[in-house]
Amino acid sequence: MLNLRINRNTITIWVNWLITLTNSSLNSKVEVDRVFSARAFHEASRATVLNSSLAKLAAQVPAPWSLPPPLFVKLNVDASWEQDTKLGFSGVVVRDSSGTFITAKRSSIVAQSAAVADVIAICHGCEMGVAMGFNFVVIESDSQDSISCLKGKISNGRWEAFPVLTKCKLLGDSFQDCRWSWTPRLANMAADSLASRRNKEMCDFTWVDRPPSSLVHVLCNDGLPCPP
Repeated sequence: MLNLRINRNTITIWVNWLITLTNSSLNSKVEVDRVFSARAFHEASRATVLNSSLAKLAAQVPAPWSLPPPLFVKLNVDASWEQDTKLGFSGVVVRDSSGTFITAKRSSIVAQSAAVADVIAICHGCEMGVAMGFNFVVIESDSQDSISCLKGKISNGRWEAFPVLTKCKLLGDSFQDCRWSWTPRLANMAADSLASRRNKEMCDFTWVDRPPSSLVHVLCNDGLPCPP
């Protein structure tokens, strides 16, 4: 590729040969740089195409809802929010370690940003867990920023969400064991559906033992038991 005649007997280490070559000839150095630049561009382009293909494949593969550990209940939470009105809804869906539906709640919320709405939904989940007397809970949300703050330092979160994050942390400490869990949106569809602005179910309502009709098909898609 360098268009050079090579004496193999004079080569001990390929890198040393390249160093000698580039020091002896300016034109050779230009050619070497051209070869490495072309190779680097090829490898970078290939990596970009590969990563893009993997991302598209991952988006097509549904993420299943996962069972909490034995003795734990999982509270999936989500929020919807509208920038013009600052209004939205939170959804909380509770299931046990066998995947059986326990309860669900949809509430109207007021928030200054989508980030605050997500944290309010988490807070509603914590409050429901406390009200029902659960001791071992998994609070699961598709808001990666909120869950990262609750797992680490809440001071790393958005300043306007700090008061609600503080409340969530205090509520979490009231359980014997509280685990903060992030999940992709495709694995959080029950809470997402309940919080959706398109959902026409009654607001500020709690369903016990039997889920709302709009959730039945979502729970069934999770492949887990729910009341008929």
